[in-house]
Amino acid sequence: MVKKRENLLVLGMVCLIIALLFDIFGKSNFILDIVILLFIGIALFSNAGYLVMAPSEKKKK
Repeated sequence: MVKKRENLLVLGMVCLIIALLFDIFGKSNFILDIVILLFIGIALFSNAGYLVMAPSEKKKK
């Protein structure tokens, strides 16, 4: 069964892939840049949440 912390890691990786695809295939404009930064921000916060939750689950075992 997939744990919550692994879902955060997957969310971060998917957001980075989406941001990369928008950057490669999208024409450069202000709104697209904001969307790309939004996906990168989601990826940063979800990966930070993974890093915070990972050691706490190890201590429970």
